Amino acid sequence: MNHWEEKLLQAVSSETGWQLVEAFSKQMRCLPQDVTRGAEIIEQMLRKSGLDPVVHYPEIYLGIPLSASVSTNGKTIAAKASALSPGVSGLTAPLLHLKAKPSQQGVHPGDAASLFERRFANTEDAIAEVAGKIVLTEGLSNPARTQLLQSWGALAVIVINPGDRSHWGTNSVIWGSPVGDEIHHLPKIASVAVSRAEGDVLRDLAAAGQSVSLDVEALHGWFRQPVVTAEVKGFGPEAEDFVLLHSHYDSWDYGVGDNATGNAVVLEVARLFNQFETPMRRTVRFAWWPGHSAGRYAGSAWYADAFGSELSANCVAHVNCDSPGCADATSYHVIRSMREAGPLLRRSVAELFGQQCEITRPGRAGDYSFNNLGIPGTMLTSSMVPREERDRRGWYPVGGCGGSPAWHSEYDTIEVASRDVLENDIRLYAIVVARLANEPGLPLDYAETLMELREVIGKLAPARFTPAQVAKLDSDLENAADRLSEALERHGRSSHSANRLLKKVSRILVRLNFALGPAHVQDPARSLQPVPVLANAPGLDDMSPQATIARMRAWNALTIATDQLRGAIDG
Repeated sequence: MNHWEEKLLQAVSSETGWQLVEAFSKQMRCLPQDVTRGAEIIEQMLRKSGLDPVVHYPEIYLGIPLSASVSTNGKTIAAKASALSPGVSGLTAPLLHLKAKPSQQGVHPGDAASLFERRFANTEDAIAEVAGKIVLTEGLSNPARTQLLQSWGALAVIVINPGDRSHWGTNSVIWGSPVGDEIHHLPKIASVAVSRAEGDVLRDLAAAGQSVSLDVEALHGWFRQPVVTAEVKGFGPEAEDFVLLHSHYDSWDYGVGDNATGNAVVLEVARLFNQFETPMRRTVRFAWWPGHSAGRYAGSAWYADAFGSELSANCVAHVNCDSPGCADATSYHVIRSMREAGPLLRRSVAELFGQQCEITRPGRAGDYSFNNLGIPGTMLTSSMVPREERDRRGWYPVGGCGGSPAWHSEYDTIEVASRDVLENDIRLYAIVVARLANEPGLPLDYAETLMELREVIGKLAPARFTPAQVAKLDSDLENAADRLSEALERHGRSSHSANRLLKKVSRILVRLNFALGPAHVQDPARSLQPVPVLANAPGLDDMSPQATIARMRAWNALTIATDQLRGAIDG
């Protein structure tokens, strides 16, 4: 590390951040008024830290579950409804158990139909079996599964969670607030979760052909919710460019590990940068989002809409902070990031913690609301309880809290957090953001991205295009990598013009790798395969007119993108 980095890290503290964790451990952030109070606490702490926050008040769509229960034979089982589930009262229907594949019970698998051990011959057979039933299955909340079961005529979904506690989740595949006709595509059936023990009772009822009754109370509508932002201005010719460090501050219940700790990290990094005596080359913008849990990333999606032009013109990267600082979370061996930021993340983890970090692809989650704008992103979660320890404790995979099953439950309280681990994560986020903001040459390696694209196209394209087309795509990307390297050398890798070039390249490559729709539209909140325009194209085994047109459109999208890339580099 160089002198300014060492000086920055020496100034790291967790005092203000831990005060925020303690305050949020006593402040629920579920209902709209609770979320507003949470924003006020963040705003107050920013002002005490010498920053001048800017607070926006968009109206965003929320679907907040208030209560849920399953009743049968005089017994009532408490349940947790997923966000954006509709309210239902006394819904009574036969219970049908569709057993989930044990290997497919993770969070948001891509192919919802593959969840079930039973495979229906066709859609008509599935409808004949499922229509008019309440479906019981295993796993965690999965909106794609809800959407599928709804299309088969299910009246509701009951999910048996893997452990002794149930978890809140989400029920909609709409990313952000519904726009236009999307409002009619919100889920029309409820999804609720129960614990494993309660699920055993329900499995017996389903086997006996019993009916159950479902009640869900939910609060739906448009709510004015604060988006809190702050900035530490850069200085010099690249000061208009900025790094966006962000976290969601709404939660389930008190939500300490998800995500009071993340809010604390962002607060501490903002405080640290604001007091640093020498300004960074690029501005750092900090944001705290509402609507993550109950609005399916509605806060960050609103920001992408409201500031889309500015983000496209000036945001060099975004860094997401979710669920850091949790007890016993000492492992940084696996972190999700776009490939171009992988080298930066690997060297930062190695220097801080002496660990080798594997970079895995970020899913369609975690307030990555900027993919369609072509903005590179890094990190979703960071520190984790080591895998061996999670296995020893019998923990199953969850989406945050360092791997603790306290995630998305009423057990996510102050005991989940660790001040020592929080300080480690402050160091990691501080150095990653500082390097993005202050290294003369942007530490983003698009040779890695182009290599990833060539790998994906090499696997997917032969089944969809002719050998000549496959060869052209591979050659175009290989040549792009060579030309990009030459152009950066010609500009000088640490020059302002080289950084402008990297920003132009990012807009093309991120969209090609992570987006399906246009820049001004959010793709659905469901898994997208790498190079989604290619992954979604039908194979050559389908020679129908529709499939042929779809392949031509995919080919056009790919070749136009590579032409744009060539123009950006050569220009």
